[in-house]
Amino acid sequence: MDNEVFVLLMLVGVFAGFVDSAVGGGGLLRLPAILAAGLPPHMALGTNKFASTAAAAIASARYLSSEIVPRKAALVGFVTMGAFSVVGAKIVLSISADLLLGIVVVVLTALFFYVLLNPAFGKEEELREERVMPVTVGMGAGLGFYEGFLGPGTGSMLMVGYIKGAGFGMDRAAATARILNFGGNVGSYAIFALAASVNYSVAIPFALANMVGGYLAPGYVLKYGFAMLRPMFLVVSAIMISVQIFTYFA
Repeated sequence: MDNEVFVLLMLVGVFAGFVDSAVGGGGLLRLPAILAAGLPPHMALGTNKFASTAAAAIASARYLSSEIVPRKAALVGFVTMGAFSVVGAKIVLSISADLLLGIVVVVLTALFFYVLLNPAFGKEEELREERVMPVTVGMGAGLGFYEGFLGPGTGSMLMVGYIKGAGFGMDRAAATARILNFGGNVGSYAIFALAASVNYSVAIPFALANMVGGYLAPGYVLKYGFAMLRPMFLVVSAIMISVQIFTYFA
């Protein structure tokens, strides 16, 4: 790999780790960068999962230390996401990815416009504790499967689910969503690792760069909260929707 490509890959890794650990969507930056580095698609997917898992690990540790996360629910969600992501990754070849991608475009578009047209969405917390666990288990199962099968937008959907379903503020939703997403990353990465679809010569330095971004993001999320997360969510969601529509019709 050329030095210029390596440096670019590391810079993308830092930024992707930050975005992923704040509002989700870092894979849209990571995957094209890895493919541009010359890895074949299946190896790029596994390498991306390794880097994503590393960033999620360090971000999850920082969020947990802040005590903003409901720990029991986060643990249940982590395990549920991990289990169902394994199922999704294993049966990916038996389901039409095009059909699921089309559904994802519709869902992401609906979430984008809902947040855009509701400026106060997630600004004030209206915590409904009795709904935290059911929402966690439901999203852990459904979005865990989706994370293993396809993946784009999982973190964003988890955030919106916690805000709408359990009354979380945007900062608590982002923190808890990251831990659930970490579980999905672990499960799906395990499948790629067993299939020997990870290029560790690229994955390890790329993961370290992602971890830098994953370490930095929680500090900003916890400090600036809604003021940073809402515009970032809208920008990242708009990019995700555009990319998915292009992919769907290409």
